[in-house]
Amino acid sequence: MHKLFIPYVMGNKQFIENVKILSDNGADIIEVGVPFSDPVADGPVIMEAGNKAIQEGVTVQYILDQLTKHQSDIKSDYVLMTYYNIINFYGEAAFLKACETAGVYGLIIPDLPHELVQQFKERHPNRKVKIISLIAMTTSETRGNQIAQDAEGFIYTVTMNATTGENGHFHPELKDRINKIKMHARVPVVAGFGIRTPDHVKDITRVSDGVVIGSEIVKRFAEDEMQETVTYLQSIRTALN
Repeated sequence: MHKLFIPYVMGNKQFIENVKILSDNGADIIEVGVPFSDPVADGPVIMEAGNKAIQEGVTVQYILDQLTKHQSDIKSDYVLMTYYNIINFYGEAAFLKACETAGVYGLIIPDLPHELVQQFKERHPNRKVKIISLIAMTTSETRGNQIAQDAEGFIYTVTMNATTGENGHFHPELKDRINKIKMHARVPVVAGFGIRTPDHVKDITRVSDGVVIGSEIVKRFAEDEMQETVTYLQSIRTALN
């Protein structure tokens, strides 16, 4: 089975250029982070990138406008990682319509519990934009199985009890948990949080259907020469193949 490479990039003033680089170097689905003043799932690297984007004047409308303008140049699917406050302020129906116009494949809304996700779906039965589910290691098995059954697009399994970018060890029960989730899921089950190296990727994709890599890529776009970043992205794609 083809293993999914799902890199994350912060929606800043140059995010379209970064999205194109990811698309050209093996990304299957690209997560675009919408900068938000009070994120709950982001570690220090992504929080700092989000704060800088806010200072640059980036808004969700800017991100949607740029994606609308450049969608024909992007070969990968892309999703927005955002918070419900932004969607609610914009208006749910209007936001979904704007996402559809911009070619957005799905939404990751980390502060929306499963029950509210289901209610959101019920309010918008004809939407084309998928709502991506997260399952944490702290989620009970029964609840995780229900989330898996209701999932669309892909399932984002959190590898550890931490925020993004923390370079710790994966939860000791992670692989067993992913296998159990896959028994109930009809969509790919990918793993994210703390994944940085090709060795991490090879290890976790023995069971997962792909990986999400966020903080490492954000850091590399901010600090490294472009060719170094491209070489890194290609090493991840090779590890997945």
